[in-house]
Amino acid sequence: MPERNSFYLGALLHDVGKFVERGKLRFWSTSARWYVEKKQTSGKSHAHKRYSAAFIKLFRDKEFLSDPKIEELALHHHPSFETGFVDSNSKNIHYKLLQIADIWASKEREKVTFLERVYYTRARLQSIFSDIRLTEKAGDDYKPGLEYHELTPLSTLPESLFPAGQSPRLPPQPYHSIVEEFKTSFGKIRTDREDELLPLLWKYFNAVPAQTPYRKQAEFLDRPDINLFDHSRVTAAIALCLYDEWMLGEWNGKDKTILKYHPGSEKQDALPAPCILVGGSISGIQKFIFNVPSKMAAKTLKARSFYVQFFADLCAQKVLDALDLKQANLLYNGGGRFYILAPKSKEGQLDQCRNEIMQNLLRREFIDDELSISLACVDVAPGDFMEHFGEKWGEVNRKLDVAKMQKFRGLDYDDVFEPKEQRRATEEPAKGDLYTEITESLKKEGYRISDASESGTSKRDGWRSLFRSMGYEVDFTSGGATGNTTVFNTTDFEGKYSGFRFAVKDLPRWRPETISRFRKEVEERGRSIEEYQDDDGEGGKLEIKTDNIITYSQLAFKSFYETGTEKLGILKMDVDDLGKIFAEGFPKDLRTPSRVMSLSRSLQWFFEGYMNTILRDEEFRDYIYPIFSGGDDLFMVGAWHKVFDIALKIREEFQKFVCNNPSLTLSASLLVVDEHYPVSRFAVLAEERLHEAKYGRTNKNSINVFGEILNWQEFRDAEKIKEKLVRMVKELDEPKAIIQKVLQGCRGLETLSGGTPGKQQSYAIKVWQMAYFFRDLEREHSKAVADEIIAEYEKVVFDAMKGETVNPMYIAVGARWAEMASREKNEKNNALIIERSQSDAK
Repeated sequence: MPERNSFYLGALLHDVGKFVERGKLRFWSTSARWYVEKKQTSGKSHAHKRYSAAFIKLFRDKEFLSDPKIEELALHHHPSFETGFVDSNSKNIHYKLLQIADIWASKEREKVTFLERVYYTRARLQSIFSDIRLTEKAGDDYKPGLEYHELTPLSTLPESLFPAGQSPRLPPQPYHSIVEEFKTSFGKIRTDREDELLPLLWKYFNAVPAQTPYRKQAEFLDRPDINLFDHSRVTAAIALCLYDEWMLGEWNGKDKTILKYHPGSEKQDALPAPCILVGGSISGIQKFIFNVPSKMAAKTLKARSFYVQFFADLCAQKVLDALDLKQANLLYNGGGRFYILAPKSKEGQLDQCRNEIMQNLLRREFIDDELSISLACVDVAPGDFMEHFGEKWGEVNRKLDVAKMQKFRGLDYDDVFEPKEQRRATEEPAKGDLYTEITESLKKEGYRISDASESGTSKRDGWRSLFRSMGYEVDFTSGGATGNTTVFNTTDFEGKYSGFRFAVKDLPRWRPETISRFRKEVEERGRSIEEYQDDDGEGGKLEIKTDNIITYSQLAFKSFYETGTEKLGILKMDVDDLGKIFAEGFPKDLRTPSRVMSLSRSLQWFFEGYMNTILRDEEFRDYIYPIFSGGDDLFMVGAWHKVFDIALKIREEFQKFVCNNPSLTLSASLLVVDEHYPVSRFAVLAEERLHEAKYGRTNKNSINVFGEILNWQEFRDAEKIKEKLVRMVKELDEPKAIIQKVLQGCRGLETLSGGTPGKQQSYAIKVWQMAYFFRDLEREHSKAVADEIIAEYEKVVFDAMKGETVNPMYIAVGARWAEMASREKNEKNNALIIERSQSDAK
């Protein structure tokens, strides 16, 4: 095995012993003790390194672990200062490089005084969100509450990454069973498949603290906020960069300086910058995804969204392959952006890599030139790893923003300006969208990416054409463990697949029982089922069959049947100030690579993993079409009333996920449109409304609904108004014109949103008028509900008149919401009540 690969694997597994040791199993303690008995290391400090070596030794039958140097690296990645033992780090350059990478990775040994001492086998992982604070959002005095995770393997379930409470302690002997399970799973990894190692560590080390707050008689305790997976992979990424820089870059020939180097010392400039942080950004995503006819939207939007994800994956893989790097070097990939840690000596290869991808995009033989790729990089010096890594993240993002405006930089004239023949790929059907095949393929269990030169085909094949020109073959597959197959949305992959991936890929589909119910509901509403069947292209209609996608017109009918309003809801949502959170959210001394990666990976899990759990809920599974959800944002279409509900659900789940930290918030836009409304238009409108939600109020953390900008509490209050009005109409049999009265009473109140004092007489009249509108109610239950609405209306108006910052328009939003939710019942007497209301207004 090449020395470089052994060095990487030694770095990746250097701390596996921390996990194994905490199991307190006799087999492992005996195996680790052997190194002390054989005088290979001391037994007085850093016991975990012996356990790491013992674990690697046990699995040396694996081809990728057969080199004994891997075991030696794990055994000696900490110096030994005891009498009779030589400090290997001062003599062996490989050990020293790994030690430097280990310290740079996360600086998790940062000491604090406010933690409770917990024995290391029972310490929980602290939520990474407990570290975040943006002063302008949280306030100068805000101190995040410390919340902790359960010790459980990774999955899409909430217990996998949601905080489990404020107790820092696990129950007794928590590691016993999970260590045994990990050992069994490790044994299932195929002997020649090193690539299966990283997902296995992610699965089991996800909730394991790399350091614990346990030191006997110590005043300062280690902060347990870095999980062992992120620490291990970032250490491996840095170590590989240091190795390449030592072999090929400016660290070459500097062995003496390296061996004397002390990470964290004042002399950080003794060595030149060994790394670069590479950022990649895909542009043109929205235009590419949403540039489809409305009648094809259900079959096409998810396909195009997933195509973009694959394109980003392969762009990142192209950079990794070009620079000869490992998957651990891919620090983040989601939402159309990726970040790679690379050796400084390979910086010159980036432009060539980017130009090759752009040339492939421009030379394709079908029209699809919306997408483009930008690459940028910044130097990462020794001192940057310890305190400034978050700032480097922000710096590379700023350079990416500039690079996106130089789309054709470095390309030949002919590539950009020469006319080209544009036609469909030869295998593309005459009708339909080029990418619709992907939608049906997503029903399969997983996918496989391989070398295009080994695929046995050179034909142009629709959406695969670009990927083949980049050198990759992409196939969807089900079953079997042959090849490089990645399974979707399950971490049960050992022995069957090469890894797993979280992805919001499933769409609402018909089942036999829901087809039968739908036909009955259509008939009940006096409609023809043919109205909701797709054209077959020959003048006929296609039958609704099991496993067909529920189309947008069918989703709109579901809302009509349940509310009386036949509309679609559109939801676009993302995390506020994410770039600032990465750059400034951590205290300065915590802005280390592992923390930044843990934060980004956790957010990605919420949008790509846990979102599946929300969407599989019976309340939403047949009503919501997720166009995309990944990175830090999402876009969904569905029956309008369920889209309103899921907006609140996602926001509330997100707040629990981030420990209710006010520095981490979501903003959203919520539209209601006709099912035939142009897709490209509602995409633009959703983006515009989201921008208004973020910048129309000073603190973001808002939702734009019906053109009104509300904070989330106001939106929840609007829901309560809606529920009260709907109850009056549907349950208490009041005329629907009641809702119109509330809407009429809200006219003109938007001028109070800023807390404008004065005009007491004008607005006092409106309070009286609102009470007058409800004067004809005879039922006691109705009067009680009306009194609640009047009291709320009165409070918000009087608060605004006193100069307090309030937004009375949430009442109008609630009334509009109620109007749409109650159209199917109780239309009698409305004309009479409306006429009387108009007379009263005069």
